[in-house]
Amino acid sequence: MDQETRLNDALHSLGEMQTDVVPEGFMDSVWSRAGEMAEAANARYRLALFAVIFAAGMGGGIGTIQTPVRAETTSYQLFAGADLSPAVLLHVEP
Repeated sequence: MDQETRLNDALHSLGEMQTDVVPEGFMDSVWSRAGEMAEAANARYRLALFAVIFAAGMGGGIGTIQTPVRAETTSYQLFAGADLSPAVLLHVEP
């Protein structure tokens, strides 16, 4: 048997194969799996966003919680000794 005859026989057998090789629910399972993958990607995105927000909040909180607090005198000489209550500003007698 020569090469050309074997090639013709192989092509002929491929031509006689059934074209309905894909199972019946194949496309449904493909789209279902694609939806699962998209849902997992969205969950990872939300988790990463939560981690960034949490780290920023904790970093800001840790950076400010141990700072010492001390009272300082006012340095505004314009308002020194002035009573700035709403009653005085509106000239209301109590």
